[in-house]
Amino acid sequence: MRKIAALSALAALAGALSLPSPSLAARRAAPALEVYDIFFRKVNDYGVQLVDWQGYLANPYVELTVRAPRVPGISYPLKVDLHAKGTSRLMLNMPSELTATGATKSFTLTGPFDREVVRLAIHSKQGAGRDEQHQWIMKTTDATGAGLTQTMPIRVQQDEKTPLKPTIPIDFDYRYDTITGYFSDPGVRKAAESAVRNWFAFFDLEPFDTVPAGDEVNRLPGDDWQNEVEVSNAKPYNGMYVFFRGIQTPYSTGYPTINGKFHTRKGETTPYHRSTSMILEYDEQLMKLFTSLGDEDWYKTDLGQVIDVQGLVMHEYGHAVAFHSDWKGMADYVASKGRDDQDVIDYQGYPVPLDTSYHVPADEPYWDRLSGQNGGWRHYFPTRRWELTKLTLLIAENAGWKLNRKLTPFLKPSIETSALPAATAGSGYEQRLRAKGGVPFYDWQVVRGALPEGLSLDRFTGAITGKPAKAGSSTFTVQLRDYDKLSTPVTREFTLTVGA
Repeated sequence: MRKIAALSALAALAGALSLPSPSLAARRAAPALEVYDIFFRKVNDYGVQLVDWQGYLANPYVELTVRAPRVPGISYPLKVDLHAKGTSRLMLNMPSELTATGATKSFTLTGPFDREVVRLAIHSKQGAGRDEQHQWIMKTTDATGAGLTQTMPIRVQQDEKTPLKPTIPIDFDYRYDTITGYFSDPGVRKAAESAVRNWFAFFDLEPFDTVPAGDEVNRLPGDDWQNEVEVSNAKPYNGMYVFFRGIQTPYSTGYPTINGKFHTRKGETTPYHRSTSMILEYDEQLMKLFTSLGDEDWYKTDLGQVIDVQGLVMHEYGHAVAFHSDWKGMADYVASKGRDDQDVIDYQGYPVPLDTSYHVPADEPYWDRLSGQNGGWRHYFPTRRWELTKLTLLIAENAGWKLNRKLTPFLKPSIETSALPAATAGSGYEQRLRAKGGVPFYDWQVVRGALPEGLSLDRFTGAITGKPAKAGSSTFTVQLRDYDKLSTPVTREFTLTVGA
């Protein structure tokens, strides 16, 4: 009897071992992670939207929170691998990598209350272009090795984006590039000129009175800032005249001409210096020059080994065009530590001082609030190309320049739809509310009153859809929030009539 009982027990055990346990059979994949935006909207199904602003201007990022669903049975830790896939211009906050197909990033969720804040942005595409659609690919692996891959759309809006051009002519003079000959390379010239023009493309200017040939006297340095040469304009001009020169030591920089002469317009003196200089220097033993203007190539640069000419000139020429003590308005800004510029304070949320070299400080509180980037080395995102930021341009106004406030980066959010067409009871209705300005990826909500019964408002798209249940008239207030935590919500009241 004991032998038979033992054999029966072994048979039962063998049978039990041959079947997967209920918990293992149920878990065929890692858990599906949830992604929320700053408005606490779950975006897994709809996806996210980025905006591509004009020019080589650092675009706003979207902040997202990734977390596991709070359900029992999840085997922690969860390893998460992200790929923002579709274009090399996509960026994820550091630590992350840039690749030809997009950005990659990994992190681990250690428990049910752990979460990861992820920032997603896209490097600007020069000139006009079509809206884009890419993919957020998120692969999760749990402690048992089970995996799950989730995808969602990444939409890139280029609404009202037009190619930017300076409103004054820019003349470049390479005659004095006699030390290194850097600018004899057509690629270097093209990249440097593109960077200079991009600064002036954001300014709202009219041509000045013509400066005669030879009338604008400047001085350019030699190596170690020794053996300066006196130069002058080769031809008449009525915009900005830029002298380029390459030297071997000690650094690259830019500066305005200090000769006591300023541009005039219709005989009236302006605050604008008549010419500027751009001095290019780099370590030829350690670094190579990168001159491609291809939007899909910029990720290949590395500021420690490969010098992106466009990005370097964008940064250094900033000293010539604005960030220099010889611009009186900028010197006053520095003296006030930024406290006198209400536009900057309104945008950034606090004053932004400049350091002794007239740079925006590289500390995180002073990075551009919407893009998370700075004109220096450190950013939220991998540093590959120095770019203009909205903050930089707002500060540059202190030199006397007037920004083109009609460009999309400077528009405040507004609801453009003024009225809604009537609906019919029992019939399908679809009408999308329109908005512009601010940072798109808008959030729409009804905050007072109510839509007619049977209709609903899509928070992501602003679309009012459905079938009204009965005739009547409804008055309600819609609130618009843009993807900027400091923006003031915008509201508009609507009346929607439903006919019989």
